Amino acid sequence: MHRNRACDPCAARKSRCDRQFPCQRCKTLSITCVTVRRHSKSGPKGPWARKKLLARALEGRRQGPGRDTGSLSIPNDEPRPHTTSIIPITLIRRYLDVYQQELYPIWPVVNTDGLLLRLEDSNDTEAYSLATSLCAVTMAQLNVLPEGSSGLLAVDSSKMALESERARHTIDYQERPSISILLSSFFLHIAVANRGQINKATLLLREAITFAQLLGLDKAEHYLFLCNQDAQLQLRIAWLLFITERGHTTRFELPRILQLDSTLPGLEIDENPAILTAFVDMSNLFRDFGAAMDSVRLGQSEEFYVAMHMRLREILELPQHCSNLQKADFFITQQWMRVVLWKQSLFYVELMINPADEGLSLSLPDSIARRVVSCLNTFPMPIIEAHGLGMEMKLFEVANSLADILLCQPSVSPTLQLMQVGPRDILSQFV
Repeated sequence: MHRNRACDPCAARKSRCDRQFPCQRCKTLSITCVTVRRHSKSGPKGPWARKKLLARALEGRRQGPGRDTGSLSIPNDEPRPHTTSIIPITLIRRYLDVYQQELYPIWPVVNTDGLLLRLEDSNDTEAYSLATSLCAVTMAQLNVLPEGSSGLLAVDSSKMALESERARHTIDYQERPSISILLSSFFLHIAVANRGQINKATLLLREAITFAQLLGLDKAEHYLFLCNQDAQLQLRIAWLLFITERGHTTRFELPRILQLDSTLPGLEIDENPAILTAFVDMSNLFRDFGAAMDSVRLGQSEEFYVAMHMRLREILELPQHCSNLQKADFFITQQWMRVVLWKQSLFYVELMINPADEGLSLSLPDSIARRVVSCLNTFPMPIIEAHGLGMEMKLFEVANSLADILLCQPSVSPTLQLMQVGPRDILSQFV
């Protein structure tokens, strides 16, 4: 039996339906294949539709030539093209090359060659918005100063971010979620967070996560009908959002909204082992950390904290072929997680000065801070600074925990001798 339109489950997922009864997708997923929804016409509804479109067009004219004019001739279900790009493509290309060389190992989710090809189409506003958001985060993360003192080249991270937001609003992006729109929200989150706009950064991260949920990236069945290359890209995006939200909500004590299916396909490294190995290991690290922090809320025994500290402590170092950028990120993140878990354990178990396990020691922040300082001395400072605000917050957490134990119990480390480097000396290295 052949139907004249897609079934309701496929329509809700915006997936291709073969219009059979039942369709192949519904049979594969073992769900009911029905077509009972009311079929409505596309475009604005109601008697005020034309007035709303006219008001949008007038608003576009008031904003000047840099805004979309809201032409009434463009159908509602077609993306509206942006007008002439304000940021020159040559400048965008320059910063995309920097991202590829310096930051792709941290966020391996954008194919810059493919993005540059899309930018050749002046109607691809999503690509333009993604590209400018990526330029904004590259400039903010690496503290790149704008080139030139006037004209188009005098574009800083803030202006890049504003241009990305302007372009997104010309296509009513919230009603058209896509991978490009999702990623532009994510990169804008990083860019504004680096400027200290934490509330806006939180909203942008929530927006990116919501887009991922609308697109189904958190569900295992979403990946059944994707080719392996697309599936792996979208899996990396899902895990990147998971990692980012875990870090952001832990630092600012916010609730989490993203939960990934436990049956998601595994991340693969075949595409680029030198880069993706570190990303997969970081994802696994945050998965274990997330499970531990979720269990903490239930209240746990000493044995639980000993096991969790051991689990985080015994994670192997990254392979030698990984970059220093990845190694520094992985090691300091690992130590930050141990400090966060230690602070949580204060509410549930009694810590001691000389316990059988380091995880139950009052002086754990001292030993962790020593490892972190050693790491900071191992890598050049630009490697550390390239991780932006996230790295600063992790280092602050470690230093702040060390300061806390010094205030509460100045003689917390019983092995100190006069000529040894003490906790106060270590703390001074963070300043």
